[in-house]
Amino acid sequence: MHRLSRRQWAAVATSALVSGFSGCASMRRNAPSPDLRPCSDDFVYTRDGWRLGVRHYRPKRPDPGKLPVILCHGLGLNATFWTITDDHLPSQLAAKGYEVYVFDLRGSGENARLGVCDRLNRFLRETPLRERGESFWSVDDLVRNDVPAVLEYVERDSGRRSVNWVGHSLGGMLMFPYLQLTSEPDRIANFVGMGSTIIQATIPQKDMIRANAGIRGLLTVASAGRLGRPLTYFRMPGMDLIDRFYYTAENVDPRTVSRFYGYTLEDPGPGALRQFAPYLRNGHLLSADERIDYAEHLPEVLTPTLMIAGSSDLISDVPSTRMTFNALGSPDKSLLIFGKEQGSQGEYGHCDLVWSKHAPVEVFPAVIKWLDARQPGPPPSAQSPSPSPQASTRSTLPAWVSPTPQ
Repeated sequence: MHRLSRRQWAAVATSALVSGFSGCASMRRNAPSPDLRPCSDDFVYTRDGWRLGVRHYRPKRPDPGKLPVILCHGLGLNATFWTITDDHLPSQLAAKGYEVYVFDLRGSGENARLGVCDRLNRFLRETPLRERGESFWSVDDLVRNDVPAVLEYVERDSGRRSVNWVGHSLGGMLMFPYLQLTSEPDRIANFVGMGSTIIQATIPQKDMIRANAGIRGLLTVASAGRLGRPLTYFRMPGMDLIDRFYYTAENVDPRTVSRFYGYTLEDPGPGALRQFAPYLRNGHLLSADERIDYAEHLPEVLTPTLMIAGSSDLISDVPSTRMTFNALGSPDKSLLIFGKEQGSQGEYGHCDLVWSKHAPVEVFPAVIKWLDARQPGPPPSAQSPSPSPQASTRSTLPAWVSPTPQ
C-alpha cells in the first residue's frame, strides 16, 4: 500500500489550516447554482428528531403513468452528488416525465438534529471542527427513520404511495435492510442500486479497514469533509491514492472533481463507520448491534431490482456485486456492468456511474429504460373512462397490468 511522505502530510496539514478560514457552509449556501447548494426546497422531520432537506425536480410534462423517483446518495456525501455534472440524472429523469426528489441524509447538507446543539452547530459548520451531538447515528437509523420520513413526504407531495428508489453506494445498500425489515415493502415499486453491495467477495478489505480507522480517528478532532474543501482549488501530491477509491480519473471531467470537493464531500459519521468495520473484515453487512446479518436475508428481497457495477470500482467491485445480485430473491432482477470490456467508452469507478463524462449517454439511458418498462401506468382516476358494455364485449386488462419484464 502506498503511504504519504512527510512532505505530502505537510500539504494535508496546510489544507486543513486553509479550510479553517474558508467559510465552509456559507460557500455552499451561496453556490452559483441550486444544483450545488444543500437541499432546501422543503424539509422532512424524522421520528428521532432530525431535519432533512429535500429538493424537487419537476418535469415540464409530468407523466401520470410514472411513479416518483427518489435518488439517495452515499456515505460521506450529500445530494449534490447527483447534480455536480451538467447533464445529470435528475434532469434526464424529469425530461422523461418523472417527478424527481433528492434529499440529504442525516449528517450531510445543512441537516440538523433539533435540540440544544442546533445553534452551536450552525457556527461549527463554518469551521473545520466537528458538530456536537450529531455523529453517532448508524445505517440502521437511516433505515428506520430517514427512509420512512422521505417516503411519507413524497406521498404527501405527489399523492403516490409507491416510488422508484435509485441509490448509489450506501443510498442503495440501505434499501436491502429496509425491504427486509419493513411491513410495507410495496412502498418501493422498483429499486436501482448503483455501486451498492452488502457482500464483499474478498475479505478482509485491508486498505479500506485502515482508511475506516484513520477517518474515525480524524473525526474525533475535526471535520474530514471540511478539511477537504480547499481541494476544490488545488491538488496535492498523493491525492491520486485517495481519489481512485472515488473515481477513475480519465473517466471524469476535472471540473466535476473540483465540485465534488467543494460541494459534495461530507463527514461519513463515526457511528456508520463503526457499523461498516465488521463488514470490511468478514464480508457481510450486519446491523449495528451485529444481531442481524442483512446479507443472509437477501433471498427475502422480492422487489424488482436493477444492480449496476463499474468495472474499476474498488469499493463495490464486480464480484461483490454479482454475489449480492445472485442472493436476491426477486424474480425480476437485472445486472448491468459498465467498462470497456462491456463496450463502454471508459472504465467505470465507484462514483463514475453518476459522474462519468460518458454516463449521460451510457448509464442514465439504461436506468431510465429499465424503469420505464416497470411503471404501472396512470392511476384509475387519471385514465379515460372505460367503454360501456354495449360498446365492447371484449375482455380487457387495465393498462397497468403487464407480464413481468424479463
